[in-house]
Amino acid sequence: MDASQVDVTKLSDNDKKELNQFLASEAQKSTIQQSVHHLTDACWKKCITSRVTAGRLDSSEESCAQNCVERWMDTNLAVLKHLEVLRGQ
Repeated sequence: MDASQVDVTKLSDNDKKELNQFLASEAQKSTIQQSVHHLTDACWKKCITSRVTAGRLDSSEESCAQNCVERWMDTNLAVLKHLEVLRGQ
């Protein structure tokens, strides 16, 4: 029997809870991976202007990429803080 044939209604309450926690964890991992992919893509498009042939970025590209990531992290932190404030109201 494969996973598509499992009857979840026959699971115990504890197993259902464990399954829901696992699915929530996997969804959270997926969201994080999508965010990192978006960040990588956005910063690459913004900062990397040359062909990377030596296996390294030039100093201006490296500085731009670092700044891009830091601003992205700052923005995400500000959004999370704002959401916490809204949740507290």
